[in-house]
Amino acid sequence: MNSETSGFSDAMVGLSSGDLRQIAAMTESSPGLEPPLALLTGRGRHLDDATLLHLMTVLFTGREAGSGELSHTLLARFGSLGAVLSASNRELESVNDMGTHMVPMIRLLQEAALRYNRARLPSEDVLDSEQKLLDYLTARLARENIEQFRILFLNDKNSLIADEAQARGTVNHTPVYPREVARRAVEIGASALVLVHNHPSGDPTPSEADIQMTMQVQAALDVVGVTIADHFIIGNGRHTSFRRNNLL
Repeated sequence: MNSETSGFSDAMVGLSSGDLRQIAAMTESSPGLEPPLALLTGRGRHLDDATLLHLMTVLFTGREAGSGELSHTLLARFGSLGAVLSASNRELESVNDMGTHMVPMIRLLQEAALRYNRARLPSEDVLDSEQKLLDYLTARLARENIEQFRILFLNDKNSLIADEAQARGTVNHTPVYPREVARRAVEIGASALVLVHNHPSGDPTPSEADIQMTMQVQAALDVVGVTIADHFIIGNGRHTSFRRNNLL
């Protein structure tokens, strides 16, 4: 292990709140802080993907030997830490020297990240903070390599009742059944829905099929008195809101 990662486990224990405050004060004038201390003092955002992936590999494999090579391979193969977290089990297992713990731990970290973003959603009205909602939806869908159609079911105060994946399709199409969407909304007791799907191409521009599907779902929901609050298409670092684009 190199000098940046040595002592990582030791650094995580035995530090009092006073120690952390002192270290935090030191980091204000020390942008080159060692990665473990950067994480402990809330400055992890300054670390690049390669550094975080290396630390993660050391912790998950429990070994120093080969961790640098493995983290480099993962970054070269998938392109970013986010892409590693969202890679399929099959893709991850195809990488040499992954060991027995890496894939389960990556899944654990991915699920923790998703739950963190969901916990940040407003409890009363999820539409009250569009950015937090988009952060959650982006974490869910932005790096999926096939289309996925999800529905957020809301009550009459726009509080989240449920978030469910309704269908998974191909790289450019997901089958959606409007009557099933309406049936599920009634079953859950939803007053409004947020429809969400991703475009694996990265371009969130709605297709004619996307627009027609949304109209068909709304027609089915009209029968049971449920509305579509919005329909988001998630791309790579971009999104489209049907509501904002007057498509609803």
